[in-house]
Amino acid sequence: MPIQKVTKEEVVRQALLLFKKQGYHRTSMADLAAACGLLKGSFYHYFPSKDALMSEVLKLVHSYFKEKVFPIAYDESLSPRQRLEKMISKKIKIVASTEGGCLMGNMAIETALVTDEFLPQMRVFFEEYLQVLSHVYAYKYTPEEAQKLAEQAVVEYEGAWIMVKLTGKSRYLEDVLQRAVYRFDTHNL
Repeated sequence: MPIQKVTKEEVVRQALLLFKKQGYHRTSMADLAAACGLLKGSFYHYFPSKDALMSEVLKLVHSYFKEKVFPIAYDESLSPRQRLEKMISKKIKIVASTEGGCLMGNMAIETALVTDEFLPQMRVFFEEYLQVLSHVYAYKYTPEEAQKLAEQAVVEYEGAWIMVKLTGKSRYLEDVLQRAVYRFDTHNL
């Protein structure tokens, strides 16, 4: 098999897809190398370990959301309700566009009890996600209530992915969006 020339960024993107599909522990360095068209030995020229690669994958995902999803919460051209709906819809669409579900949620479940290495990165991601959701809910709720609703939305979203994986029914994701918007519209806890 001829060895392809690939960039470090391409390796990270291929790893993202493979980690989402197979999980962190079920994905070997040989799997990652093959997905990139590389020999296993040459893969180490890009990353010294699978942990280092996963750290870069988490950075990529976080950066993408910081640039493309989280800013929606502050888009003054949209009503707060529209911001909430657009942000959650976009997150669902992005994550559902490839097989495997939510990488951050998957990795939190899979690695949190095994290694602390990725916890700081995942915590920062979820803290920022809670912050932007809370910002939107704060238009109608007290800061404490807004924080509670943001937490509820994130918990429901991650739980919905578990149900989608178990049942193959995407309606669980649609329900998350409907409930988040409903709670915004009804303005009562």
